[in-house]
Amino acid sequence: MRPTPSLRQFSTDELIEELARRAQAKLTRKPKRWCDECAHFVAWIDKKPSPGGDCPPDYNPCAKGHAMAFIAPQDIEDAYGFYRAVCPDRESMQPREEESS
Repeated sequence: MRPTPSLRQFSTDELIEELARRAQAKLTRKPKRWCDECAHFVAWIDKKPSPGGDCPPDYNPCAKGHAMAFIAPQDIEDAYGFYRAVCPDRESMQPREEESS
């Protein structure tokens, strides 16, 4: 029987990278936070100046260039969107102020 490797043999960075890799590997539940709730998320239609036209297939809405996964809805009521289970650059947006009439 092989001895189980001790966690002490790995650096802190290696352990963090492994945890992030496992967290990104497969999502088993809906994410708590979506990418479109991050200040670094820029939808094609929100770019300044407005690019117009159709969104190219290689457009990345993450201003930090992170690869994101997408959850498609299974039912009409389901949540959907881009997400990253772990993101070191996540920055919450300020709550939107209600426009006064």
